Amino acid sequence: MSISGIKQILLFILLVFLQVGLFNKVHLFGYATPLAYIYFIIKLPGDMNRNMVLLLSALIGLTVDIFEYTLGINMLACVLIGFLRFYLLKLFAPRDIFESYTPSFNTFGQALFLRYAGVMTFAFTMILFITEALSLFDPWTLFCRIVGSFLLTFLLIFAFENMNNAGLSRR
Repeated sequence: MSISGIKQILLFILLVFLQVGLFNKVHLFGYATPLAYIYFIIKLPGDMNRNMVLLLSALIGLTVDIFEYTLGINMLACVLIGFLRFYLLKLFAPRDIFESYTPSFNTFGQALFLRYAGVMTFAFTMILFITEALSLFDPWTLFCRIVGSFLLTFLLIFAFENMNNAGLSRR
């Protein structure tokens, strides 16, 4: 197993642990919950096989569902985002990247990475909360949950990426 594979496994375990143990208990203003585990899907290598991306996306969503008793809602959102990821990478990845890469500040640049992560995060929170609500009966609450969770998650991804970038620059 390669070093990048071990890093991916450790990232998976860390993000699931943080999500289940800490972030699912945070409900800022009663609406916003950070969804840190999407960072795992965002950080998968760009040249990874689509089927493997879908499998890993389903696995992280299922793992969160098992711990939170949410009947596949997280798995559905993760698989849909895993599917959209290929098209978003084609849209946001710099054209001069030819070798194997992992989306990050270093490979995309800060602005492109934040756009890529922002679109992924917004689509994920929309899919998750609309599926969870299964209606548009209370649109204001749904809107507040989507926007609040998106902002918290996006800030968390920005912090994770800055920590990751700081760790790489010290080496």
